[in-house]
Amino acid sequence: GEIRVGTRGSALALAQARAVIARLERIEPTSSCTLVPITTTGDRDRATSLTILGGTGVFVKELHEALLAGAIDLAVHSAKDLPTSLPSELDIVAFPVRADVRDVLVTRGASSLATLPPGARVGTSSRRRRALLAAARPDLTLVDVRGNVDTRLRKLEDGSYDALVLAAAGLERLGKLAQVTEYLDPDVFVPAPGQGALAVVCRRDDPRRDIFAGMDDLEIRLAVMVERAFLSAFGSGCTLPLGAYATVAGDTVRLRVAVAPDEHGPVIRDVTVWQRDEAIERAGALAQELVRSLPTTAARSWSLVAKPLAGRRVLVVRPAGQEQELVERLRELGAEVVVEPLIAIVPPEDWGEVDRALVRITDYDWLVFTSVNGVRSVLERLSVLGIPLEALARVRVATIGPATARALQERGIEPALVPDRYVAEAVADALIAAGVTGKRVLLARAAEARDVLPRRLIEAGAEVLVLPVYRTEQRPLSEAVRRELEQGTIDWVLLTASSTVRSLVAALGDARSLHERVQFAAIGPVTASTARAFGLRVAVVATRYTSEGLVEAVVRAERSER
Repeated sequence: GEIRVGTRGSALALAQARAVIARLERIEPTSSCTLVPITTTGDRDRATSLTILGGTGVFVKELHEALLAGAIDLAVHSAKDLPTSLPSELDIVAFPVRADVRDVLVTRGASSLATLPPGARVGTSSRRRRALLAAARPDLTLVDVRGNVDTRLRKLEDGSYDALVLAAAGLERLGKLAQVTEYLDPDVFVPAPGQGALAVVCRRDDPRRDIFAGMDDLEIRLAVMVERAFLSAFGSGCTLPLGAYATVAGDTVRLRVAVAPDEHGPVIRDVTVWQRDEAIERAGALAQELVRSLPTTAARSWSLVAKPLAGRRVLVVRPAGQEQELVERLRELGAEVVVEPLIAIVPPEDWGEVDRALVRITDYDWLVFTSVNGVRSVLERLSVLGIPLEALARVRVATIGPATARALQERGIEPALVPDRYVAEAVADALIAAGVTGKRVLLARAAEARDVLPRRLIEAGAEVLVLPVYRTEQRPLSEAVRRELEQGTIDWVLLTASSTVRSLVAALGDARSLHERVQFAAIGPVTASTARAFGLRVAVVATRYTSEGLVEAVVRAERSER
């Protein structure tokens, strides 16, 4: 049958995915594989430094959302891009190949790292590479660089940089090894965990899982899992200057590591050999040991800066399949995350009204989305109806905030209006300011949403059709989580919408049963108001009404407490 293989859309990612498909078709000649390119956060946001974006996970989230939604069957990643924790429904089914793990230097003139002139401009966005370069040549000027390999090489040619540090594996897969000036010694210039390896992720319950697992190379798996165990013990992604490189020889595993509190050093190094059956466990213990060996001030600042939520249990109750990015970020910050989706997003009971409106989409002046779920539902329905996305280009689109806008931009649709504040009132104000009197407005939203937006638009003289494009369904609260909330072993509950508040209160049955230690953090004032109306203790309200803003608010509260 057909196997849909999801990948990022860059030339390198496509080359990697084709290598996996070739291997899969050798194992299972009857299968027919289709490439599905997907744009990720890291691909979209080329302006922000990877250090700020959060590194590990920015090239992964959308692929895993597509897997969870059943839009693809496999996701192919560079293993070094994978966060150390995945959603429980997904599994790394294979590490099929590992290319050259080394970093390489590509220069415009010099013959090696040692012969670069003092002050030479070296381009890299990796904190690990920056720390290792600073240790080897503190006189160099290190410059942030983004973009795919071709873009980086072009910037080198046009004189933006004197040298670049890149992964040998990427250049090899693109057939560009001829441009390498020097291969950097992996014992000194320790590669990133998983560098050069491909990782294939599938749904844990996929009936073809055993077929996919036929691509797995057990020695590559062991080496990469040892490296990932070392990384995982730090509870962070590639925002940390950290290298780990394992090799398997017979019954032993040799691990070289390099780690620094920041890009300026000092770099602490270690090389250890273990028996293969104990290597994964020992790698985590080594990481803990190295943190303790850092200078006291560095170790303290590291743990507080990198893990301000260490020792905190955080409950996430947002809809199933939408919690991954939030969970990854919380874990990076040291939190222990309890995931309990209390809402399921389900289709309308009857598509009739939606279909009639979408068939005549170009009759409307404005199409308004108040959630990512609304965008996904409408775009999927347009596809089912055979209506091309170009139809949306003839309608002005408004969205409630940046996440909803991003869901459209991924499909090449640029919203005409995104208000500064991410609440329905702000969308109404912006639309009224743009002039909606006498205009036809199609509002795609949840069946249970607030009526403030359509009411305000109708009062301003607009003709509004409210289109319920999805419903939210209540899920029960597990007994284990109920006990934790009653006993106070959960520190924070994140409330991402009024619907999650209502679901939590309905699932609890009685908000008074909550322990007084449990604190609530709301994504914005509307959600906070709903929570307080139900008697929940809202300790924190985000100032940016996004999931990132919500995490920031909790971190600020924790830092002020400590």
